[in-house]
Amino acid sequence: MPNSTIHCDNIPKIFIKTITFNDGTELSLERNSIVVFTGANNSGKSQVLRDIAQWFDKGNQLRPKVISNILDEYVGGLDNEFFEKHFYDSPNGMKTPYASGLYNKSDVISRWNHKALYNGLHWIFVKLLVTEKRLTSSRALQRANSPESHPIYKLAKSESLAQIVSDYFRQAFGYDLIVNREEMQSIPLHVGCAPDKNAYTMAEHDDYYRQISPLPKLDEQGDGMRSFASVLLDTFTSEQSITLIDEPEAFLHPPQARLLGKMLAKNNPSERQLFISTHSEDFLQGLLDADNVNVTVIRIDRQENINNMSILPNNEIKNLWSDPLLRYSNILSGLFHKQVIVCESDGDCRFYQAIMNAIYDDEGEISPDVLFTHCGGKHRLKNVANALRALHVQTAVVADIDALNDKRTFKELTESLGMDWNDLEALWRTIDDYVKTQRSQLSRKDVENEIRIVLDSIPERETSLPKDASEKIAKIVKQASAWSKAKETGRNFFGNGSVYNAFRSIDKLCREKGLFIVPVGEVESFYKPISSHGPEWVNKTLEAVKDIKSESELSLARKFVKEIIIA
Repeated sequence: MPNSTIHCDNIPKIFIKTITFNDGTELSLERNSIVVFTGANNSGKSQVLRDIAQWFDKGNQLRPKVISNILDEYVGGLDNEFFEKHFYDSPNGMKTPYASGLYNKSDVISRWNHKALYNGLHWIFVKLLVTEKRLTSSRALQRANSPESHPIYKLAKSESLAQIVSDYFRQAFGYDLIVNREEMQSIPLHVGCAPDKNAYTMAEHDDYYRQISPLPKLDEQGDGMRSFASVLLDTFTSEQSITLIDEPEAFLHPPQARLLGKMLAKNNPSERQLFISTHSEDFLQGLLDADNVNVTVIRIDRQENINNMSILPNNEIKNLWSDPLLRYSNILSGLFHKQVIVCESDGDCRFYQAIMNAIYDDEGEISPDVLFTHCGGKHRLKNVANALRALHVQTAVVADIDALNDKRTFKELTESLGMDWNDLEALWRTIDDYVKTQRSQLSRKDVENEIRIVLDSIPERETSLPKDASEKIAKIVKQASAWSKAKETGRNFFGNGSVYNAFRSIDKLCREKGLFIVPVGEVESFYKPISSHGPEWVNKTLEAVKDIKSESELSLARKFVKEIIIA
């Protein structure tokens, strides 16, 4: 091998061209792909990273659990500069890598050429950042036998690299991360406000480091700072072409997790593959905020020994992320739960969540892994349903009975859940025709009179419509529709004949696809002793009911929630 400087094309690297998972799913990759694994607990997110690392250790006897095959690509060659960087000479003349093992130089070259890396050689090309070691890799580097590939060694050698890492650290914590190159036994990192380097000449070099030395060391800081710094160091200084990061959000607050995700996605080198397992919506949002075209999200759903992979390609991610409703909601949290239940309002979510917890507490069981989320009204239910289906998340949608009121809204909602409108239209028309024949609770004249009474009650000094008056008028307008009566009485509003049968049929078809129409009309009708609506109703109901699991008035609510979850 020549002694000349390694050119970019000749630097030895390993890449993954395709991965085949144990469910048969195959994923093709580029040299700068970022793959994010999500899913509920124990779905296999961390295991898939271990499988990738073990795949390249040909001496490893463990069989991969989530991956069935990897098609890899070895590029470049091993020359003297490669050995000088990654190995040191042992007393017996053998080559010892900083990773592990003891080798002849020719043996290393042979193993590279045959794609057979044993006894830790693969760690020169593959980096696995596990949570357990997250708090130790940022410790001060001991100078004795320090490899050139160590992150802190690289910071000490490159002022520009040290400044980049410090700038990222400052964004997260408001402090600089400073390399102390003057200590004799080690190279520590300090946290604080760095002196202005431009204000010091070489003659004042010693004074610069006298100001740094008293600053707190990174070793002495909290878990969040050390973990964040470790990920920065291991990723922004790494020369490994495959980097595996397990739960990078560990020990971080949500804003820091989001920032870290954005940093990793924005600054991934053109020839590094990044594989990440995460359980953090904030970290995932940060990755997507970066708008990197090479990000692929994979949701893992484990069924016994099979890990089902649902791949969300980058173009689908962009479509989801372009919708402000979804971008600024907690919709991505659905990736980390077994089931998501979408409701019209936050109050609905709180009520159904309380019912679910009471049910399982009473049965002495842990509540199932369910996320209740809302979309701000029935007209948006279809948006969230579409998004979650795109993410391959098991989804149930809960809608008040007046979701049937508007044909277009109901049609779009059912189609978002994979239903054929042709199967529903005749049933819906039977219901719609019936409602149109029903007298509203208030005639037009009654509405006018009722609103006039409210307006006349407002003192003349008021120049705007008071909140209580606005709420009264809104209630009057609602009562002018027969659907308001349906929301109070539920399915019984449709009588006992063909219309009721049409509702039962349409309700059955909807439930089969995950759409649950509130049988009592609306959530407030589950508990009639409280007459208010919205968040006020939820607050008063949860305060009034001392024992949710046994309150007879809530028996229908408990039954309904169990049906949704079991489905």
